Amino acid sequence: MSEKYLTAREAAKYTGLSESYLAKLRMGTSSIAGPNYVLIGLRGVRYRRTDIDAWMSARSVGARRTCGVK
Repeated sequence: MSEKYLTAREAAKYTGLSESYLAKLRMGTSSIAGPNYVLIGLRGVRYRRTDIDAWMSARSVGARRTCGVK
């Protein structure tokens, strides 16, 4: 089965994040690490859908109890 690669625009749409935020994650200007990506040439960026899914799953946070709620 062939691996599905997404452009930055497609990855942004898939994740609900902006293209500029994904670029910040790639450049390391964010406090968190972004999903793995493939660099094609000097500027061509592609994301494997499986890498995006793994990155999102790793960032999953469980429910937190808020103050005053029992």
